Amino acid sequence: MTQTVAPRIGDLLIARELITERDLREALAQQKASGDRLGDILISNGLISQSDLVNVLSERLGIPKIGIEGLVIDPEVVNTISLKLARKYQVIALFKVNERLTVAMADPLNVVAIDEIRYQTGLTVTRVIATPTEINEAIAKYYSVADNVDRVIQDTAAASVANRDMAEGDETPVVRLVDVLLTEAIKQKASDLHVEPMENALRVRFLVDGVLREEAQPPADLHPAIVSRIKVMSGMDVSEKRIPQDGRFTMQPTGEPVDLRVSTIPTIHGEKVVIRILGRHNADLTLERLGFDSDQQNLLLREIHATEGMVLICGPTSSGKTTTLYVALREITTPEKNVVTVEDPVENALHSVNQVQVNEKAGMTFPACLRAFLRQNPDVIMVGEVRDAPTAQIAVRAAMTGHLVLSTIHTIDSAAAAHRLIDMGVEPYLVATALRAVVAQRLVRRLCPKCAEPIQPSSAVLEQLGFDPLADPGEWRTAVGCRACRQTGYSGQIGIYEIFRVDDTARAMISTGESAAQIRQYLRSTGFSDMSTQARKLVSAGATTAEEILRVIPRREEAWESIA
Repeated sequence: MTQTVAPRIGDLLIARELITERDLREALAQQKASGDRLGDILISNGLISQSDLVNVLSERLGIPKIGIEGLVIDPEVVNTISLKLARKYQVIALFKVNERLTVAMADPLNVVAIDEIRYQTGLTVTRVIATPTEINEAIAKYYSVADNVDRVIQDTAAASVANRDMAEGDETPVVRLVDVLLTEAIKQKASDLHVEPMENALRVRFLVDGVLREEAQPPADLHPAIVSRIKVMSGMDVSEKRIPQDGRFTMQPTGEPVDLRVSTIPTIHGEKVVIRILGRHNADLTLERLGFDSDQQNLLLREIHATEGMVLICGPTSSGKTTTLYVALREITTPEKNVVTVEDPVENALHSVNQVQVNEKAGMTFPACLRAFLRQNPDVIMVGEVRDAPTAQIAVRAAMTGHLVLSTIHTIDSAAAAHRLIDMGVEPYLVATALRAVVAQRLVRRLCPKCAEPIQPSSAVLEQLGFDPLADPGEWRTAVGCRACRQTGYSGQIGIYEIFRVDDTARAMISTGESAAQIRQYLRSTGFSDMSTQARKLVSAGATTAEEILRVIPRREEAWESIA
């Protein structure tokens, strides 16, 4: 019986008119000299693509090809193969049925790789072919930060690394470890990275979309070296461990510069480090993209285009106040206006704006900068935060003398902002005269558009959120979780806002010292759209969930009012 000889890969490429016979001869000559695989040579010479090669290999070997990008892979299946093995042989596990594991391979003829996978997993291996690019992207997507950390430190003795001099160079394991943590945090769009020493452990957590999640637990012995490396990068005193320190630095993990602000604080188990990832990605943000509806946009724009007075943005830490402040400032900055800011720190550089960084040691405090500004004929003054009595006093007086002052303040809602200034020592009549408007805000996670599913809300949930049970609840959706959102069900954040415009009645109430609860009661009587109202709109539109609203906004407004 005559045995059929399968065509060679080069002949198949010629038959498909992807290369010429001359191309093949030249590639074979290169292969003889270098020992590289023919397909790799043709790709590096720009004659074929990875996809072309996969198609030909699939035909030549009778092994199915697969596109990984559109697959939803179970993370447990992925982790049947270690990260080390996956990277070494460019493979990734796709499916597991009974005792058979389907593995995508860039080189399905690599018998050593197949034997190692079979030995490590104890499973029968079925091969499919995928492009190296798709496999590498899947490895980066599915393997966790903890896996990457393990890869960096797996061959390093923790005790020796902890005592290693940080000045040895840029290739020490701790340097690579810190780079991995920062790169992964930026890639996952985290806003903060926490390095937290516990009694017998070290925990690394990322703040993503306002929620902390644990990503890795490096050996506790590495903690001093990790902190030292971060201090060196951010210009801190490495030897000082008894007091809090602040610093900053810039890195370019993906080609785009990313600004990072670092804070350390001593705890009973060692120094805790929090790195705020600022980035430079908000230059194209608008009020609409932040989540302001059309009525809120018109109201806020009218107030910030005034020539004098104070507009405050309030909310807790990490509620997006500074971002809103920057967007508002860009809305009113023109070549005809003298716009100045005093910030601690300057988070983003703004075009046509004179920005000043606070430097407490040099005497460049908020009050000192504000006094200097008033001698330079400013039109608009932005104060990063009103945090003490001297800053509040000068900012209020500047707002009363022909300047527009924009700033942030920490209060629970818009009605409490005036009383916060009064608590700082500003006379009530001055606050009433200066204050134009207050924006209060919170951030909630936005539902992932790829996996969110519609639901019918229960009457209990409707009542809890204050919905009219007889009205149409809208298009409610729930979080499910998929690969795109890392199984969280959410992707990105959206703001919830309320804007308190200080009218004559509210001004009189502030002047006479009426409480924040009384001011809020008056606002309700005017049809004021508060954050709860805006939150219900987002839930009804399917933008977020009831669980998110209840997580971010207190369920009992009376509790707010009792402490306002």
